[in-house]
Amino acid sequence: MVLYIVTTLTRTFVVANVAHGAGAILGALAGLAITLPNRRRALIANIVAIVLFGLWGATLGRPIVNPSGKAGFEEGKWGYDALLANQNQDAVRWLRDAAKLQPKLPAYWFDLGIAYERLGNMPAAMAAYQRAHALDPNDPEYAEAAKKN
Repeated sequence: MVLYIVTTLTRTFVVANVAHGAGAILGALAGLAITLPNRRRALIANIVAIVLFGLWGATLGRPIVNPSGKAGFEEGKWGYDALLANQNQDAVRWLRDAAKLQPKLPAYWFDLGIAYERLGNMPAAMAAYQRAHALDPNDPEYAEAAKKN
């Protein structure tokens, strides 16, 4: 299991299967808690901490702990889908994460600008449009959006 983590972090074989490594660590801690009753409280505290970190990493912290090379791709797709469905608040949430994870992709910034504009937040929309234009100054759509007042 540790092999999966090492190969993912070194980009040798990107499987990003941290769940296997966490499971191995939790299993070892549970075994130690059973065999070492005098250290049981400390071991259980470690188990609880790992489980809570895992829950955080699988939900709120997912954009931060995602080790794959495609971090932000799903968030960008979810944001784009939310734009198509006119769910602009959701689009902002997802596209902000996508732009944070892939700050050099102008499409995320442009779509974020659209979502902000639909919500009536023109200062944020203009900042996003200008960022998209700065990243790809040859795109006429980004240039036009960056000129809006």
